[in-house]
Amino acid sequence: METKNYRILVLSELRKTTETILKNTASLAKMIGGEIALLHVKQPLGVIKQDNQLSAVRSINDTYTSTKNQINALVNPITEEYGVDISTTFRVGNVKEEINKKIEEFHPDIIVLGQRKSSPVKFLGNNITKHIMSTFDGLVMIASHEQVIGNNKDLSLGTLNGSKNLMKMELMEQLMKQSSQPLKSFKINHGKSESIQEEPSNKRMVEYVFEPQDNAINNMSTYLTRTNVDLLFMDLDDEVNANINVKNVIGKFNVPFLLAGKQRSKINNSLN
Repeated sequence: METKNYRILVLSELRKTTETILKNTASLAKMIGGEIALLHVKQPLGVIKQDNQLSAVRSINDTYTSTKNQINALVNPITEEYGVDISTTFRVGNVKEEINKKIEEFHPDIIVLGQRKSSPVKFLGNNITKHIMSTFDGLVMIASHEQVIGNNKDLSLGTLNGSKNLMKMELMEQLMKQSSQPLKSFKINHGKSESIQEEPSNKRMVEYVFEPQDNAINNMSTYLTRTNVDLLFMDLDDEVNANINVKNVIGKFNVPFLLAGKQRSKINNSLN
């Protein structure tokens, strides 16, 4: 069977953390044969500050030049280091509208967003995370600011309440073939009360089971770091995950993670 060529769209504010986000994306793209595009959008009011038409045109031109130079300074070293091409687009306009246009043009399989600890759901200054999760059918990757996927070590993958559909996902199967480590399965036990335990369910999986209490996400985050998970998969269509506050997950997990499935209104409501 022919390997899928994934299209990956990075939505960036060009903050200090953009370099790590791009490295995460480039690392993933290199493993799966992905094609990367980066989009940065500025609101018109942030660019045009003069009433005079000539001055306004000059401001737009200066902004395009300086922003393009900033993007190239970020992208070029990563392209060279990882050996992957990254196409870049800078636009001035309504953020959501420009993102929708780019999605229609590029047809991404994966959209990459950065993680913001202080305000975990307000990406790009306009609650873009909720917009993407409400309208985009593909995978959403929340890229960590603290670690890079497979950073010169054997790839370690994990799942949060992994479902059968998730285990059959082509991307996961593709990445599993590149890892010699067992898959790490993190579960919140809603059946009976159990303490944290590690149980190999087969040769390729290790389970970590958590009690369904208020600090379960905090405990899980700690174990993700201790077990050196590079990338965590979460199926948002799974009934168990539908009850998880995604805002807490986005804000507290320190590893890059992929959100799969068509998101439900219950999940989007948790982002309010």
